[in-house]
Amino acid sequence: METLKTAVLFPLRSEESELSAFSESYPFEFYLTPYLESSELRSNRGLNQGVNSANIEEPAVSESHLSIWAECNSVIAMDLPSNIPLLFPKLKWVQGVSAGHDHINSDELKEAGIALTTAKGIASDAIAEFVFSRLLQEVKHLRKLDEQQIERVWQAKFGNQLKGKTIGIVGVGSIGEEISNRAKAFGMRVLGSRKRLELSAPDSVDRLYSFSDIDVLLGESDVVVMAAPSTMETRDLFDESKFSKMKRGSIFVNVARGIHVVEADLATYLSNGHLRAAILDVVRNEPLGVNSDLWAMPNLYLSPHCSVSFDDYERNAIDLFIRNAIRLLGGDELINKEF
Repeated sequence: METLKTAVLFPLRSEESELSAFSESYPFEFYLTPYLESSELRSNRGLNQGVNSANIEEPAVSESHLSIWAECNSVIAMDLPSNIPLLFPKLKWVQGVSAGHDHINSDELKEAGIALTTAKGIASDAIAEFVFSRLLQEVKHLRKLDEQQIERVWQAKFGNQLKGKTIGIVGVGSIGEEISNRAKAFGMRVLGSRKRLELSAPDSVDRLYSFSDIDVLLGESDVVVMAAPSTMETRDLFDESKFSKMKRGSIFVNVARGIHVVEADLATYLSNGHLRAAILDVVRNEPLGVNSDLWAMPNLYLSPHCSVSFDDYERNAIDLFIRNAIRLLGGDELINKEF
């Protein structure tokens, strides 16, 4: 059995001992060679199929790390540098630590015969919790109440309830399913859409629409959550034509990718009052420029791509890697394999 030599590009904080324990029982070696790109570079890659089209400076890599990479046949990483086949001539498998992989040059990996697996599912609970923390912040007027506390103003501001409202989830994958589970706990009606209707819907989804029928879902929903992966079909999906189909007074949430949204059109529908609020954990170009009009949009809740929670994230990522490593060594199908 060939030894699995793994370059750990994702900077570890606490799980090195788990990898050490794994190496004692299996033909496995690992090397800590941290490589983490800036938000700007990762965002640019995500907009350009993983290619550093803007020639943004990539993190420097030491000669010692380069020599290690040349001998490794597997990688666990958030980011990958350009020219993977050149830097990793023996590479056979990449384990990503994020659910999405639009910032990874998939074409380059495919052409080199390198398998890619994602970390789909390891942060779904945390992201679903984040969605509802933001929704409650809006419907219960918590932002306003906090402002009144700071200003020492004693004035009742009564909110709304989620019970009885309809939530539409675009992309009922692992994240969408956890959102739907929590929506049911709040007594909401749940609509969902997905590209592959042959996949059964979770019990928490009351009605599942095909991707082509998304306009029906938008027209019935009080809250619309974008949770689908980045594809050519979803690029600029939420533009004027989609926002106009949403109910007046509804709330738009995006915890997927910024490329899904035409931000100027979203700003228009926030400014004219058609949308009650928007919740964005992602924007098209990250970090968001200080001069962007989004900062001052009324009823817009912005966060810098941090809806995941790191208390269990690293442990879950390493656990997934080890499970896949065992499968790879045993010749079994990998979990979350993209290609």
